[in-house]
Amino acid sequence: MAEAVEHPDIRYVVNPVHLDGQRTGAEPRLRHYPDCGHFEWGDGVRLGTPILATTEQMRTLRACKTCISSRGASSGPAASSPAEARLGALCPGCSQTLPLTGRCDNCDS
Repeated sequence: MAEAVEHPDIRYVVNPVHLDGQRTGAEPRLRHYPDCGHFEWGDGVRLGTPILATTEQMRTLRACKTCISSRGASSGPAASSPAEARLGALCPGCSQTLPLTGRCDNCDS
């Protein structure tokens, strides 16, 4: 049985960058929503670009506490609303939540 991912809806990572936008070489430390304010530097400057987390990152990286509290996400894989409950598990190829069809809209896995 696959290991359950806590907060599977929080599925983006941002590679750490310097103020000039160059990557620091460090790996992402947390998963975020794409609109997380952790990377806003003011004046509309955003440090780093959110990208979908890999399957490994989904399993090993914790979800950002700010993102968890911003949407009142539950800690488990269960959905918080009936509409979300109709979605499937995570795609093994890109970690996107699968629709009811079971076929990934993002990578066609």
